[in-house]
Amino acid sequence: MNGVQALKGVLPKKVGIEKTVFFPSLLIVILLSYLTVRDLDAANQAINAVFHYLTHTWGWAFEWYMIALAIGWAWLVWGPYANNRLGQEEPEFSTGSWIFLMFASCTSAAVLYWGSLEAYYYLTYPPFELESMSVQAKELGVAYSLFHWGPLPWMGYGFFTVALGYFLFVKKMDVVRPSGTLEPVLGKHHKGILGSIIDNIYVVALILAMGTSLGLATPLVTECIQWLFGIPRTIEVDTFVISVWIIFNAVCVAFGLTKGIKIASDLRSYLSIIMLVWVFLIGATSFTVNYFTESVGVMIAYLPRMLFYTSSIAEGSWPQDWTVFYWAWWVVYGIQMCIFLAKISRGRTVRQLCLTMVGGLTASTWFLWTILGSNTVNLMHESIINMGQLIQEHGAPRAIIETWAALPMSTITMWGFFILCFLATVTLINACSYTLAMSTCKGVDADNEPPVWIRVGWSVLVGVIGIVLLSLGGLKPLQTAIIAGGAPLVIVNILVIMSFLKDAKRNKWAD
Repeated sequence: MNGVQALKGVLPKKVGIEKTVFFPSLLIVILLSYLTVRDLDAANQAINAVFHYLTHTWGWAFEWYMIALAIGWAWLVWGPYANNRLGQEEPEFSTGSWIFLMFASCTSAAVLYWGSLEAYYYLTYPPFELESMSVQAKELGVAYSLFHWGPLPWMGYGFFTVALGYFLFVKKMDVVRPSGTLEPVLGKHHKGILGSIIDNIYVVALILAMGTSLGLATPLVTECIQWLFGIPRTIEVDTFVISVWIIFNAVCVAFGLTKGIKIASDLRSYLSIIMLVWVFLIGATSFTVNYFTESVGVMIAYLPRMLFYTSSIAEGSWPQDWTVFYWAWWVVYGIQMCIFLAKISRGRTVRQLCLTMVGGLTASTWFLWTILGSNTVNLMHESIINMGQLIQEHGAPRAIIETWAALPMSTITMWGFFILCFLATVTLINACSYTLAMSTCKGVDADNEPPVWIRVGWSVLVGVIGIVLLSLGGLKPLQTAIIAGGAPLVIVNILVIMSFLKDAKRNKWAD
């Protein structure tokens, strides 16, 4: 019993496993892993078919979903709920730590992967049927990254965080998973079979998404190990790195949200700033500033087409391969990330949360993508490295390592990159294992945390999925895992939003 509960004479709630969510999702993930490992070739064929169907048939739905959430965000900022607070308590974190926690929990070493590599793909396989490596393609290189990682998705997260924060702190819901928010639209069925199905879809999709992030982050760390220590990258080394991540995660979650996870996120955020400033100062500083300035203008000029680009007439599949993939990525992480974002935003007003998320996190992601993307484009433009040849001969992770190693004082730079990749993924695993545990336990609410062993257990399972996806090889399995999880979660997310709007109106939250 903590001090507050003791003073009130209230016994703490008993926290335990929610069997209808924990075990079915666990069995589904184990079965998918077994079927994949049993026949990797057949698994890859199925993955390609699923990816093509979902992106080409339903890609438009992801695009309209993101636009609708942005409109909802604007309504929250200037609408009747703008000055309402998510709980009556004072904010738990300072504004700086709050923003650091948001950035650290929403990004992993996967953003270092895409930040360094994305521009190469956009230059060599450009949108709008442009010629590869043309001036127009180079102008769009970082501009499209600013679009995919800019205000639009953060607006969606802001809207969703307010919705989940309302249920968590205003309604005081006693479960932290989708079904707990759906009583206003599903009635008593939110506690029945339908609610369990929705929760299991969410948990399975999140596990696949986390496995994808590990599938992108792990090769970066193991390639750093090869560059620094000469130890060749193998599946055994990948497995060892993931195991170390799980151990670090166990230490962090054992200390709880306000100690272990906060300290890890602060360390990672400060190191991120140091490394990005380092690359900016020792790299192509003037080119980076000029390229960012031009990229913002190019993004604004192309924004309407970017928002609605489906390549329905042309034969290419660029928007399906990239924009739909990224929007699905944001969808899959939506509930999990926004539960965590709501958890750390208690006491904030709706307007403050929405504006800080979009302003602070857009600035953070743009800073990262501009510096890393500009470095890659400059190295290609000056013919310092041949990205295409590196990818063909050694794979994409090695090519990314070479973009960092090409900078002055390469040993110092690579050590910093190695530590940053490691810490970045620890913080994401922290946030995800914490929320997975919250979502598969009963008796968890704003004041009761899930047991440590459940949080650690989920991080172990996510590590196994990461190893399975790595064994498939290539980028397509990782993209498909995100798309397959994002498709059903679009419907779940819409139900959560409808439930929030209906319940807030019914209870006159604006009064």
